[in-house]
Amino acid sequence: ATALASGASYAVTVGTQPAGQTCTVSNGSGTVAAANVTNVAVSCVNVPPATYTIGGTVSGLGAGKSVVLLNNGGDALTRNANGGFTFATALTSGASYAVTVGTQPAGQTCTVSNGSGTVASANVTNVAVNCVDSTYTIGGSVSGLVTGKSLSLLNNGGDALTVNANGSFAFATALASGASYAVTVGTQPVGQVCTVTNGSGTVASANVTNVVVSCVNVISGPTSTGTGTGTATLT
Repeated sequence: ATALASGASYAVTVGTQPAGQTCTVSNGSGTVAAANVTNVAVSCVNVPPATYTIGGTVSGLGAGKSVVLLNNGGDALTRNANGGFTFATALTSGASYAVTVGTQPAGQTCTVSNGSGTVASANVTNVAVNCVDSTYTIGGSVSGLVTGKSLSLLNNGGDALTVNANGSFAFATALASGASYAVTVGTQPVGQVCTVTNGSGTVASANVTNVVVSCVNVISGPTSTGTGTGTATLT
């Protein structure tokens, strides 16, 4: 709006940039030479919005194992060691993120904390992936136990489990893959004898459900000679 006299200096600059663009000035300064200045050029280009990374830390991952992490169902990232991680794809402020485990490490289970939210003009660095050894339950079924009676089962000589009815059972203590188990009867029910089938083995990355405990009645009575007493089991 303001015209200048011949010989006056001028310097055109950008005072406020347009949102999402950057403008630059060419031929913006000089001295008025008895003519209107018409060759000042202002060139504007789009500027990509700022982006921010999504990451955090992995802990508990076993040596030689790997875990695959996903963000929003993609952008797969494989981690082979504990420590920091960052997804390759950065997100704009206001975008949502959701970190999940795509593939668990062999023999371990990894869980994600602080895994989802909305980017707020800063890199996300607090996603926590914690890995622990996978464990599996030891159990099976009991049959033939008389109503009102109970027996005690042991695994590896401990982890006592009292069973009061027929049906399925599982010990409280889960075991890691590769661990040995040995189910035995700790205390027999009164008047009965219980035996264990499929009671020992090695955990193979799955719950053990085929241990069979069969109980039968035991009776006392005269021996065949009539001179003493003996016992017999009834099936």
